[in-house]
Amino acid sequence: MDTRTKDAKQLPAPSRPPEAVARVVIPGLLLLAGLATAVLGFIRFVDANDVAVAYRSAPVCGAAGHTAGTDCVRRETGKVTDRYTVEGDGTTYLVKVAREASPEQRYEVDRDFYSATKVGVDVDLTVYRGRVAEVSYQGHRTTNAGTPWLSSLGVALLAGLGAALAITGLTWSRVGARAASFAASMGGFTGAMAMIGCLVLMTAQLSPVALLAVPVLGWLFMTAAATIVVRDS
Repeated sequence: MDTRTKDAKQLPAPSRPPEAVARVVIPGLLLLAGLATAVLGFIRFVDANDVAVAYRSAPVCGAAGHTAGTDCVRRETGKVTDRYTVEGDGTTYLVKVAREASPEQRYEVDRDFYSATKVGVDVDLTVYRGRVAEVSYQGHRTTNAGTPWLSSLGVALLAGLGAALAITGLTWSRVGARAASFAASMGGFTGAMAMIGCLVLMTAQLSPVALLAVPVLGWLFMTAAATIVVRDS
């Protein structure tokens, strides 16, 4: 047998250059980091929403199913002290309600709730963690979830960072100042949209499936669209 042929068969396969490995590993790590960060944002969003609506499943204080020291809801009665409307893009209906030993507070209600009340009537209040979570009167209900600014900001930061990392990983072959700048811009845009989405969805009373599907599909759409734009540019 030819000695050169034998020696060639015994030679180890040439190793892949470090640059080639980096072109595979780095984008994969960025994509995984982006997805993990976004998932963390979705989890935080679900947790924040659960806190906002936890009063619906909380036991009544002092009832048989309530354990001392745990969160519960109290039923109180308030009196309507004022009612009025505010005109803008549409009509906003507001009622002011006074509670015993608490300052009066205004609540935004729908038109039917507003029409059913008048100054001086008693309304039912659901109090959770010291805050009025719901106002009801003769079958009409309005929630008072408050504005979840802090929770929405946390979700927005995670969603935006996740989008920027994922877009960078998916477009790594086009990496450069222009592509990196676009990925960062899309991350900021995604974060802003996530902030707005949180403020809307946490007060929309959607089903659990729709509540999670809307932000997930929105995030995937914006990330995919940004990736296509960079790759085609």
